Amino acid sequence: MAEAQARIVFWGIEGAGKSTTLRTIHARLRPESRGELVRLPSRLDPTIFAESLAISLGDLGGRPMQIEIVAVPGGEDQAMTRKQLLDQVDGVVLVLDCSPERIDANAAAIDELRQSLADYGQRLESIPIVLQYNKRDVADPFAIESLHRRIGLREAAVFETIATTGHGVLPTLTTISKHVIRLRRDGSSQRGASASPAVAVAAPSGGPQSTHEILEAGILAEAGETQPPGDPALDFGRTTQPDWGSVQQELDKSEGQLGEALRIVSAGQAQVAVDGTLSLPLVLGDRSGQTRSVVLHLRLDDLARHGGG
Repeated sequence: MAEAQARIVFWGIEGAGKSTTLRTIHARLRPESRGELVRLPSRLDPTIFAESLAISLGDLGGRPMQIEIVAVPGGEDQAMTRKQLLDQVDGVVLVLDCSPERIDANAAAIDELRQSLADYGQRLESIPIVLQYNKRDVADPFAIESLHRRIGLREAAVFETIATTGHGVLPTLTTISKHVIRLRRDGSSQRGASASPAVAVAAPSGGPQSTHEILEAGILAEAGETQPPGDPALDFGRTTQPDWGSVQQELDKSEGQLGEALRIVSAGQAQVAVDGTLSLPLVLGDRSGQTRSVVLHLRLDDLARHGGG
């Protein structure tokens, strides 16, 4: 039976940490779960290379599933090669250089990504995406928040990483893989259903290793995570992107277990409802780089009464 393959592209400016991230993933995953790092020559210019790594995830819908992760070249003169690598892309990890002096370059890279996807008839907001804020060890926290506001992808999962040490890298891979596989699986279920599709559930445990188990054992366990089997971190029933309106009722528990020294990583666009309730989406983070999306609700009329009294 033919092997199903999904492509995840790691996109970012030159020196952001894309290749280092792939090498860290290669070093930390078990050999039986991944291939070797491969340099892919561009079809447009054989002297330009991208780096690729294949990861085996077991069976999905009765077919072997493999994810190909690709780090695009970041040179200014390599835009056409980057665009070519977006053909048939299933998910994107935006690798962002947190150095304050590179904020403008990061923003330009995102603009290029939007335009390149548009040329393929896709929108950045319509595909699985994860934001990887790299080099957090040398970054100004305010620069990260400023960059996050400028990007405007408020509903994307966020991870702060240090690719050279591996900090936060494998949780980033876990999250984007989860989103891509869920979308693939739900898409297959919908094509085979005659009625309105219901959300599918994860494969049951036991027997040969499922995609759920491969991801958990091959990525989370080797990332040093302490999640027990069956943790909702790999619950494929959740939507691809969080819904700010219901996030307080449907928090992913694995992302909610934050450590000490919480801080606000970013704040989204505030909205005021007709009843006077202000909703402000926030991304909270701890020292380990774990993040959690929450929504802060304030009643403006209550504040007005207290302010006037």
